[in-house]
Amino acid sequence: MIIKVIFLLVLFAIKANTQSIAPQSINSAGTKMTQSNGSLSFTVGELVVLQQFDANGNSLGSGFTNASTISTTILAVEVPNAEILKVDVFPNPTTDLVQIRIKDSKLEEMLLSVTDLTGRELYQGRYRLVQQSIGINTAAYSAGTYLLSLKDLNGKILGSYKIVKQ
Repeated sequence: MIIKVIFLLVLFAIKANTQSIAPQSINSAGTKMTQSNGSLSFTVGELVVLQQFDANGNSLGSGFTNASTISTTILAVEVPNAEILKVDVFPNPTTDLVQIRIKDSKLEEMLLSVTDLTGRELYQGRYRLVQQSIGINTAAYSAGTYLLSLKDLNGKILGSYKIVKQ
């Protein structure tokens, strides 16, 4: 009888010390970082990315990501010198109208041009920089990628922006 009691006490002690392992999940986190020349959004998940390339050869490397939620937008090809000109170009991608918001300028006038990727100029305009915003109508353009160039009156490029037309 004592052996049965000891056996039951040992069995009870073993059962009392065991743990139940419940299913667990590793939740991902992410963020979006935006600057005047582009943005990057990502999540941290289960997938390890050694290097990822977009259609233009830009790359993102050495990180963790959930591939279904990554988004990289490169807006500025050449950012204007902030001492001469500060602008925001939006929305990008666009469907019909691109806005150029003039935040600060040391220039009185500026030339704008829009070219396709073959270098064919689709639009050119001369603007006085007393206005706060310039709108470029892209409704007639085919879906694709275009280059918006900001130039001084001598034709020197101040800044360039990649515009994606949807």
